Amino acid sequence: INYLFIAVDVTLDADTAHPRLQVSEDGKSVTDTGVIRKVPDKDERFDSHTFLLAKEGYRSGRHYWEVDVGKKRNWNLGVAQETVRRKETVTLSPKNGFWVIGLADGQEYWAHSDPWTRLMVSGRPQKIGIFLDISSKKLSFFSVHQKKLLYTFTSFTGKLYPFFSPDSSGKWLGVRPVKPQTYDPLPQGEKEINDMVKEQIVPEVLQREPSCRKSSFCKN
Repeated sequence: INYLFIAVDVTLDADTAHPRLQVSEDGKSVTDTGVIRKVPDKDERFDSHTFLLAKEGYRSGRHYWEVDVGKKRNWNLGVAQETVRRKETVTLSPKNGFWVIGLADGQEYWAHSDPWTRLMVSGRPQKIGIFLDISSKKLSFFSVHQKKLLYTFTSFTGKLYPFFSPDSSGKWLGVRPVKPQTYDPLPQGEKEINDMVKEQIVPEVLQREPSCRKSSFCKN
């Protein structure tokens, strides 16, 4: 059976990053330097929280990406509306245009729903898969190596951008490339996603369709 990764090439937008955040030259990872850096004053830049967005936003379609959180004790990931406030203090919640989950103090996982939902997570996932299905209005988060669904938001509006917020440890948080594979053995990480599909944990993420032959993410 062949599976299709509806994978997107996520690049971090340094112009949206809080001045403490440094984005790598390739735009694939970010770290909190702990220092307010001199950066251009831009309308799109977050200046009250250590947040940043990706360059690419989505109004339609199905999109999947992965983030290496490693052993960070604090992080937040998800999506944000294009119109979220950038220049003032804001709470992460759907009513403010954020659909996000996170880890706090290396102990508690939360979905920033309204009200927040504590997540029961075994172990500490080091790689988070995020699947945005706009037509079905679902945003799902997965522990890639554990092959487990962590949480799903079921309602959102507007143009959505991948959202990131690292901790202040100085360690890098990075977007992991995801490529379609139709052979075995698969590289680590990609095999886990295929297994999740076979086990119907992620039945909608990877799906072989005749029309996908037109997609660059398909292989015959």
